[in-house]
Amino acid sequence: MASTRRQFGQQLLDAAAAWGLQTVGATGHLGRTVALGGAAAVAARAAQAAAGVDHVRALVVGTGYGGAVTAMRLAQAGVPVTMLEMGQLWNKPGADGKVFCNSLKPDERAMWFSTRAAAVTTSLFNIPINIKVPYGAGVLDVLRAPNGAMDVYCGRGVGGGSLVNMAILITPQREVLRTLMPAGFDVDDFLRRLCPRALTQLNQNRIRPAYFEASPYHRYARVNRAALSRAGYSTEFLDCGYDFQYMEQEEAGLVPKSALGMEGGYGNNHGKRDLTKNYLADALGTGRVSIRALSSVKRIEQAPDGRYVVTVEEIDTLGNLQRRYALSCDHLFLAGGSMGTSEMLVRARETGTLPNLNRAIGTQWSANSDIFVVRGNPVWSPTGTKQSLVPATGFHARDQDGLPVFSMNIPLPLGVESWTNMNIVMTQNPELGTFAYDPTTGRAVLNWNGQNAPAVRSARHVFDRVNQAAGTHYRTDLFSGKTFADSTTYHPVGGCPLGKATDLFGRVAGYERLYVMDGALIPGALVANPALTVAALAERNIEHILLRDF
Repeated sequence: MASTRRQFGQQLLDAAAAWGLQTVGATGHLGRTVALGGAAAVAARAAQAAAGVDHVRALVVGTGYGGAVTAMRLAQAGVPVTMLEMGQLWNKPGADGKVFCNSLKPDERAMWFSTRAAAVTTSLFNIPINIKVPYGAGVLDVLRAPNGAMDVYCGRGVGGGSLVNMAILITPQREVLRTLMPAGFDVDDFLRRLCPRALTQLNQNRIRPAYFEASPYHRYARVNRAALSRAGYSTEFLDCGYDFQYMEQEEAGLVPKSALGMEGGYGNNHGKRDLTKNYLADALGTGRVSIRALSSVKRIEQAPDGRYVVTVEEIDTLGNLQRRYALSCDHLFLAGGSMGTSEMLVRARETGTLPNLNRAIGTQWSANSDIFVVRGNPVWSPTGTKQSLVPATGFHARDQDGLPVFSMNIPLPLGVESWTNMNIVMTQNPELGTFAYDPTTGRAVLNWNGQNAPAVRSARHVFDRVNQAAGTHYRTDLFSGKTFADSTTYHPVGGCPLGKATDLFGRVAGYERLYVMDGALIPGALVANPALTVAALAERNIEHILLRDF
């Protein structure tokens, strides 16, 4: 039955692509919700309909991990759901016959309304990298702090961050969660029951060891593993949402290349099991979910009768406004990611449309201590000209203070032999950022002032040890002269801290039936890729909310 629903959901997505549509799934309308509230509700909704305001029972803003989990579980419980997504529905092939573009050949599909392709590596041999792309609704967005101290990378499209991430699903460490999460958060239940539930739904798998050992596409990771071993660190195979069986077929030439064909940061055409292949497909397959893409929320307010009214702007792929309309709902779930959800609520508080929001909204934001480091190997340790854009290995360590560190060996696909390894490092950096509202732009501005020094110190402690043991050395020419790239994050968390901005299950303080369901809830550095944690956290919250609020 579950597989049938998923197939139906994927058929809906395919049909929308065939017709070039940006709306897919069940149609939310007055008739679907009339039976929910008696005669008074019927009269109120009829008045809304006459005024041109559509009404839905449950509105989910965002289709990333938190939103996808929320929508699927609501729909399975019989609740009709409408989802709004800022980015587009990525199912229609481009001129080359592919949905997503190659990472080394970015085009109009790459960047969200920017003419410059973004990357963590900003130079090569200290020569600045500046690749121009056409302006349009691409799949990757970069939100920049005003002082240039942080670039935040976000996925744009139905599936959110799952479209552009490396599909790595890291279970957070118990000691980190116990330090990070508020009192009353059951860490053991979260790790024992909810993380495995999300892993299963996300189709987790690991690389086959024999394939890893033999493949030239993973030589770079084997070279790094040997260096780490000399320093006393043990690598492990990571849970992943990419289909490693498909990867083996890629290498055998049996299927089109994807991760082995330079597809990654701007989307993946084949092997990745992004959210459109699991949670979202299952949600659509219930027949109770509709998704409206290229639709962003510009205003949230509460009507006198307690329902929420959001102002939505719908655009085309060139950014032209197509329509602006109001949409009301009984239950409003915000899942626009750490940056998006924080902005919506900060704006609502500061403009007075939701005046009872507390001062914890817009606080405890973290870059998740994402630090990037590149090391050169001896000439007898080449890393290979072919590299898989989906990594398979990582390791845990301790910093100079005995605090947890997690690092993944990630590819550096230059297309030529570079004798180079690249790592992303995540640490328990205590530094936190905040958001402030800018009335001139109507945006929430991230206040982050180069606060990654503790994370850099922890990363240096680990990799100084590796360099000394393995005879490797730091390369600075890929980061414009810096040894550690500390001003970019793919993993933003926080902004609406659990237990402060909300209760322990994401209910926003001061308002009933208003919820935060995404990484904005995580109140600091997680020392892990947050995708699995966000999905499991949404599983935890919606399970409780369905029991108590519906």
